[in-house]
Amino acid sequence: MGDVMGVHSAMGRRTGTRGTDRAAELAGLLERAEQARGGVARAVLVRGPAGIGRTGLLDEVTRWVSERGVTVCRAAGRAPGGYPGEGVNGYQSVRELFGMEQDLGRATAAFAVQREVYGHAVDLLAAGPLALVLDDAQWCDQESLRCVHFLLRRAAARPLLVLLSQRTGCEGPGTAMLTGILAEGCCSVLELGPLSEAETGRAVARALGGPPDERFVRRCRTLSGGNPLLLERLLTTLAAAGVRPDPSGLHRLRVLGEAVGVEAARATLAGGPGQVREVARALAVLGRADPDLLGALCGFGGTRLTLAMEELRRVEVIGSGTGAPMAEAVRAAVLADLPAPELERLRLRAARVLNDAGRPAAEVATQLALLPELPEPWMLTVLREAAAQAPGGPTARAAVRYLRRALGAGLGRTERRNVRIELARASARVAPAAALEQLRQALGESDGARERASIAMEYGQAALGSRDVPEAVRVLGSALVDLRQQLGADPLPADRELRTSLESALLVAAVNGKSTMAPIAALVRRWPVPRGDSPAERQLLSGMSVFAALDGRPARQAVALARRALRVEETTPAGWEVLASSLVLGLADEVDEALAGLTRSLSNGLAQYEPWMRLSVLAGRAHTLHGVGDLAGAQAVARTAVALATRGDRATAWPLPAVELGSVLLSRGEVAEAAVVLDRIRPAGLEQQIWEWHQYLYVRGRLRRAMGDLDGAVELWRRCGRSLAEAGVANPVLAPWWSAAVTTLAGQGRAAEAAGIVAQVQETVAGWGTARARGLGLVAEGVIATGAARTDLLAEAVEVLEHSPARLARAEARYRLGRELLLRDDLPGARRHLRQVIETATRCGYHLLSTAARRLLADAGGRMPQIAVSPLDSLTRSERRIATLAGSGVSNREIAEQLFVTPRTVEMHLTNIYRKLDVRGRTDLVPVLGPAGGGSRCRPGNGAEHIHVPIR
Repeated sequence: MGDVMGVHSAMGRRTGTRGTDRAAELAGLLERAEQARGGVARAVLVRGPAGIGRTGLLDEVTRWVSERGVTVCRAAGRAPGGYPGEGVNGYQSVRELFGMEQDLGRATAAFAVQREVYGHAVDLLAAGPLALVLDDAQWCDQESLRCVHFLLRRAAARPLLVLLSQRTGCEGPGTAMLTGILAEGCCSVLELGPLSEAETGRAVARALGGPPDERFVRRCRTLSGGNPLLLERLLTTLAAAGVRPDPSGLHRLRVLGEAVGVEAARATLAGGPGQVREVARALAVLGRADPDLLGALCGFGGTRLTLAMEELRRVEVIGSGTGAPMAEAVRAAVLADLPAPELERLRLRAARVLNDAGRPAAEVATQLALLPELPEPWMLTVLREAAAQAPGGPTARAAVRYLRRALGAGLGRTERRNVRIELARASARVAPAAALEQLRQALGESDGARERASIAMEYGQAALGSRDVPEAVRVLGSALVDLRQQLGADPLPADRELRTSLESALLVAAVNGKSTMAPIAALVRRWPVPRGDSPAERQLLSGMSVFAALDGRPARQAVALARRALRVEETTPAGWEVLASSLVLGLADEVDEALAGLTRSLSNGLAQYEPWMRLSVLAGRAHTLHGVGDLAGAQAVARTAVALATRGDRATAWPLPAVELGSVLLSRGEVAEAAVVLDRIRPAGLEQQIWEWHQYLYVRGRLRRAMGDLDGAVELWRRCGRSLAEAGVANPVLAPWWSAAVTTLAGQGRAAEAAGIVAQVQETVAGWGTARARGLGLVAEGVIATGAARTDLLAEAVEVLEHSPARLARAEARYRLGRELLLRDDLPGARRHLRQVIETATRCGYHLLSTAARRLLADAGGRMPQIAVSPLDSLTRSERRIATLAGSGVSNREIAEQLFVTPRTVEMHLTNIYRKLDVRGRTDLVPVLGPAGGGSRCRPGNGAEHIHVPIR
C-alpha cells in the first residue's frame, strides 16, 4: 500500500486541478488495482455527473497499472448520431475494447460471441495482469456490457481489473445493464460527489496561490457546484486574469465566474446536435421547461424532445430536476446569439403557442411585449387585458407602448377616446404625467357632459397623491357644472348616481389640498346630505364627513356622516371612503370604530389600490395605535409602512409612514433614530398637502424640542398653525401644534405668548367638543394660570380626559397635576396621581414620562408601584366587551345585535383580540379573562398624537 500512496503523491504533483482533488477515491481505486495484480479479479463502477472527474480518475489508474506491466484495453461509449443511444451497433464497444476487426454481430448466438470475447481476454491474461477500462459505459451497447459481465463471472480468480464509468443524470442504452451488473454483486461502485470546501481550497491554492480567503473558496465552490471540470475552467480563467484569491478578488470572481459558465454553455451548444440547439433556443424564449409548450414551439416531441432535454441536462445547460429553468445568464447568452429575425419568429410563435394553450394573458404578453410589430388583432387585446390585470411593471410598459401605437392606426373618434382612457390606466403607475395628458386629450374628444364626467373622474383618480390635484379639482368642478346643467333638477336614477359619483370624486381630490379645501368646503355646506342608499352616496357621505371634521363643525356631525358612510359593507374592496371615514372617527375619539374600519381596509383587497392608498391606511393605523397607547403596535405598523414606501420609485412622495414612525420613536425616547427617519423626508412639494404637511411640521417640532432647540420647535409649531389657517382647517386635534407650543412656552416663562395661542384656539376646541380636545384645552389653560386656578384647571383636565380614549394625553395631564400638587406640598395627592402616571406610562411604553414621574414620586416620598402588566391592558373598551361576551359563549351575531354593530365588525374585533392576547379562539379566552372578564381598568384610546416631553 505504501507503493500505491507514493505513486499517488507523485501523480498529484504532475497533474492539474482535477488530479489531486480525489485523494481518497484514487487511493481506493489503486488498492483495487493492486489486488487485481495479485490474482483476484476486481471490478469498480465510477459514477457521477458530467465534469465530476470520472475520466481523470480512470486516466490516473490506467497510467499507474501500465507502469507496472499491466496490459490495458480501453474504450469509451459514444453515440455516432450525436444523440445518446442512436446509431450504436451491437458489440461495437467490446470490439473497440479488444481491437477486434470482425463483425461479432454475425455470430449465430450471443453465448458464442461471449465465449469468443472471453477467449481474447484469456489470451491476454496468459501474458500477465489485464485491465479493461470502459469510460461513459452508459452509452455502450448492451451486448458489449453482457460480454464484460460474462467475463467477470468466468475470470474471478484471474489478475483482472475492470473499470467502468457512468455519467449520472442521463439515460443511455447501457444504463439498465449496468444496474444489473451491480445487482449481482460482482462489481463495487464509487460515487463521486461534489468537491468539499477543503478540496476546493486546495485547488484554488494550487491554481492562484495561497492561502486563499475562505469567502473566495466558498464562492468558487458555489459557482462550480463542486464540479472539478467547471472549477478547472473557472480557475484557469481567473489565473489568466491575474485574480488573487483574497477579498479584493471577490467582485471579479463573481463577474468572471458567470462569464465562464456562459461561455462553456455556448461552446457546448455550438458543437452539439442541431435539435438540441433548437430546444435550447425554445427554452430560452419560453423561460420554462414545459414539455408540451416546448414541443409545440420546436415542432417535435416524444423521444426526440426527451433526448434533447437529457442532453441539455448532461451538459448542465439546465438543472437536473424536471422543469428546472435555464440559468438566466445562459438564457440571455442563447438569445443574444440568435439573429434578430429568427428571435422575432420564435417569439411570435411562442405567443401563439401560449395563447392557444390558454395561458394567462400576462404570460402571453411577456412575448408580445418584445415584438417590434403586432401582426394579428388578438394580440393588442391580450396586451390590454394583461395591463388591466397587472397595472405595473414590464407588462404595463409594453401595453403603454402598443396602445400609443394604436392611437395612430386610423381609429374612430369613440374608439380612440377609449384607447386613450386605457392608455391612461396603464400609464398611471409607470408614467403618471403621461396618464394625465392622455385624459386631457380624451376630455377634448368627449361627447356630452356624461362622457366628460366619467373621464373627469378618471382624471381625479390619476391625480391623487400628485401635484396635479388643483388641476384635477378644476376639471372635476367644471365637469360637475356641465353635468348638472344637462341633467336638470330631477335626473333619472342612473344620472343621479353619476352626478353623486362625480361629487364624491371632487371631494376626494379637494380634501387634502391647501389651495382646494376651503373653496370646496364652502360649496359642500350648501349640498343636501344624501341618505346613503347607494355606493356613490356613501362615498359622498365619507367626503362630507372629512370636510365637516376639517372645517370645525362639531365632532358629532362629522361622526354621524362617517357612520352613515360605513353602515353598509360593500361587496367591492374597501376604498378611500372607508379610510377617510375611519380617520374621521379616530379624530372624534370613536377609536373602536376607527380601528375596525382601518382593519377592514387592510384586509379587503388592498392589492387593487394605488400605493399611496395602501400606505395611507397603514399610516392611519399606526397613528391610531399610537394614540391608544399601543406604542409597540404603532411602531411595528409604521415600520411596515416605511418598508413598503421605500420599495417604490417614488418613495419620497409618500412621507406619512416616516412621519408616523418618527413620532412613535420620539414617544419611546429613541430620539437619535427618530432624527434619522425624519431627516430622510424631503419636504419639497408637501406644503400643499393638508394631512402630510401639518403632521410633518408638528412631529418635526417635537424632534426639535427633544434635541433641546425649544425656540426652533415653537417656530415650527407656529408655522404649522399659520398653514392650517391658510388652508381653512379649524380642527384642533388634526395636528395639535397649539398644545405643544403652549406647554413649551409656559415652561420657558413666556406666559403672554402662550396665552395668546390659547385665546386663538379656544373657539375651535369648544366647537369640535370631544373630551380629548377639551382636555388638551384645559391643560393649555392650566399651564398659563397661577395659584389655585392652575391646580383646578389641571384637575378638571384630568377628569375630562378620563372620558377620552387618549390615555397618553391623560397620563401627561395627570403628570402635570401631580407635579403641581407636589409644588403645593400636597404630598398624598401628588403621590396618588404620579403612581397612576407611572402605571399607565409603563404599560404604554412611554418610558420618558414614566422616568420623570418616578423622580417626582421619589421627591414626594412615595414608594414605586408594583406594576403587573396584563395582556388585557392592550384591549380597547369595545374589545373587552366583545371578548367577555365571546368567552361566555355568545355568538357573533348575538354580540353584533347587543352592541349595534355588524357581524363583520365583531369578527375583526375578535381577530385583534386573539392576536393581542396570543390565543387561538374563544375557548382560550376564559382563562385569560378570568371571572366575569375581570382585569385591569386601564383603557386604550385613540386620537391625534400629542405626547410631550414632561416639564422640567
